Amino acid sequence: MRRVIRRMCSVAVEPIARGWLKGIVLSTVAAAAAYLATVLWVGRLDVSAAVSLVSVDTLLGLLALSMMNYGLRFLRWHYYLRTLGASIPLGHDLRVYIAGFALTATPGKAGEMARSLWLRPYGVSATFSLAAFLAERLQDFLAILLLSSLGVSLYGGVDWLLSMSLGLVALAAGILYVPLITRWALALAGGRRKRLGALVSRLSEILALTKTCLTPRRFALGLLIGLCAWSAEAFGFFLLMQALGNPLRLLSAISIYALSMLAGALSFMPGGLGGSEASMIVLLRILSVPLPMAVSATLLIRLATLWFAVLLGILALLIRAKIPTMTTASTAATQPDSV
Repeated sequence: MRRVIRRMCSVAVEPIARGWLKGIVLSTVAAAAAYLATVLWVGRLDVSAAVSLVSVDTLLGLLALSMMNYGLRFLRWHYYLRTLGASIPLGHDLRVYIAGFALTATPGKAGEMARSLWLRPYGVSATFSLAAFLAERLQDFLAILLLSSLGVSLYGGVDWLLSMSLGLVALAAGILYVPLITRWALALAGGRRKRLGALVSRLSEILALTKTCLTPRRFALGLLIGLCAWSAEAFGFFLLMQALGNPLRLLSAISIYALSMLAGALSFMPGGLGGSEASMIVLLRILSVPLPMAVSATLLIRLATLWFAVLLGILALLIRAKIPTMTTASTAATQPDSV
């Protein structure tokens, strides 16, 4: 393990902080310990018997659906960068995007913003990549919220979760589209300290570029992509429950998966760890799914989604690619495409 960490730290093409890498290892170890404790609590033999019901073909199908999720979201990301005027080869952008998944097990997936560092040698301005990141996060959150609403009539006590999420979306929309709220938010961020003036100016630029990514036509397209991407993983959960011998209705499976992702996101734990798993188990138990089956389904779907993404991200980090030595390029000065 130490050799892997040292090699990742020494990869010249990825200026990634040691603290983040340690965070990946700590999150992985903590998750493994929590999963093991859950299995032992429920009963190792019961969970093993449930997992044995899932065929290799089903597992490969889950991974394929997860890759569909990543692929759709990457195309949206690349589209936003091109919209803002950044020019980067598709293959290199894909490697950088996937590498960001290595840091997805961070609060709010904020570690994925490291892509801004890795895109600099290609002449992609940090303001461009951060704007695309914010646009992605907002649309993913809204897509998951819409999918979660499919099960609002099935589970009591989740109205507050959906209401809180809707309030956050409304606040984000207000900051982006209402100038008065935008100025208030920037003033709050900067306070009265003059030394924060440059930061406020940069935030203002990022918000303006994010708004460019989210014009009505682009917003609709991005949201549709988000719905398709997260529905793919939710459909994988539907197939998994069938394989375990506890089939759910498609809408029920989609809503359970989305609600658990929403709970994990609002917990602001690294990768939603703990919040997503606990929520999924509770929702499955509400539908009378036996506890060993609920635990098995939760662990398998998280391994096939979150941890599969982290694995792909680590592999992308280890790939040495020939990249430009220039840290600036004309694309940083280009203007976003017209609406």
